[in-house]
Amino acid sequence: MKKKWIGGAVSLLLVLCLVISGCSSKNSETAGGEAASDEKQVDLTLLSSWSTDTERGKALQTVVENFNKKNENKIKVNVDINPDWPALQQKVKTMIAAGQTPDIFNYNFNPNDLSRQKSGKLLNLTEYMDDAWKSRFTEQDLQAMTVDGELTSIPFEKAGILFYYNKDLFAKAGIEAFPTTWDEFFDVCEKLKDAGITPISLMTADDAWHATNAFSYLAASLGGTSVFDAGKSLDTPEVVKAAEYMKKLFGYTTADALGGNYSVSSNNFLTGSTAMIIDGPWLIGSISEELSPSIAVAASPTFGDGKVQPGFTVTDTYTPWSLGKTNSKEKEEAAVDFLKYMTSEESSKIFTLEGSILLSTKLTLTEEETTQAGPILGEYIKTNSEAPESIVNLVRNLKPAAASKLPALIEGMMFDRYTPEQFVKQLQAANQ
Repeated sequence: MKKKWIGGAVSLLLVLCLVISGCSSKNSETAGGEAASDEKQVDLTLLSSWSTDTERGKALQTVVENFNKKNENKIKVNVDINPDWPALQQKVKTMIAAGQTPDIFNYNFNPNDLSRQKSGKLLNLTEYMDDAWKSRFTEQDLQAMTVDGELTSIPFEKAGILFYYNKDLFAKAGIEAFPTTWDEFFDVCEKLKDAGITPISLMTADDAWHATNAFSYLAASLGGTSVFDAGKSLDTPEVVKAAEYMKKLFGYTTADALGGNYSVSSNNFLTGSTAMIIDGPWLIGSISEELSPSIAVAASPTFGDGKVQPGFTVTDTYTPWSLGKTNSKEKEEAAVDFLKYMTSEESSKIFTLEGSILLSTKLTLTEEETTQAGPILGEYIKTNSEAPESIVNLVRNLKPAAASKLPALIEGMMFDRYTPEQFVKQLQAANQ
């Protein structure tokens, strides 16, 4: 009986030794192979609206692929795309509220809506902001992203919104140059209209982007670049006058502008149905090769009274990137590594030259690289970089209640349900 027990024990011991030996051999094999590592790969999900059929989406894909290749078997960033930007921002807010903050995401910064920053769910990046990374940004931009002493967002994009115009349509109407004053601008609109050409693309759906770009330019031209400063009332004579001009401008747009969204408005310009549009650099990637030679970029008109400097710009808000808090230090450090790579000189050139994205990160382009950007982007970069002052589009600074009400208020004014004075008063009331 004792012998039988000993024999069984020896057999069991031999089996265990074989299993252990096999595992050891396998681990050793894996460690020497390409796919092998004792460390577990960190997977991260990045939420973005930049679809891969756009230049900016392709640029993001390139940057992500480059990062994943450099960190093969260690870190992998997976991109989750939702091309509906407003819907994506709402999704992020919902995820934060549910305690499921995305690993990596970007959003429109609004000083009147700091719900993301105050949620306590975003990673404070202050301890990671070493001198090398800090040198990539201006102190002003970093301060703008610091809320309650915490740097929970990294400056990334703050694009100038400029005037694009179709030179061929201008020539057809006998117009030789882009107007430098608003009086000249409305004269140009009349000439285009008389020539059977719809002057400008506008829209009222979603954030009424193209309409509010015009409104912001007009208000700043009348009241200076401080006209929308935080704490200031919107109910001023300058803003009312800007609303009057915006209403006049809707007399020079397409029939589908009322109720139309960004796709409708931009498509009218991109198909040659309108002569002008006020938009950011992302539009450039959608301009076809056939249309490209006809398109030029210009700075805004002014009223010539010194309220703003010629060449001033309206800009989009900061569109920074943030990271969700995590209990995993490895995941936290991996996400920070990606943000550092994303804002590096190497990646910034890819975003600018291939994605037509103008960034907050510092970037020096050679003359050759500017030429490489192409005539439209090259002209955009030159015009944007020469701006002596700027103001953020009004809709990016409104409180959520006012921003959501703005499209209906614009449409109400167009249908004469509200006067410009009533439009402004209601907007101010919603923004309290």
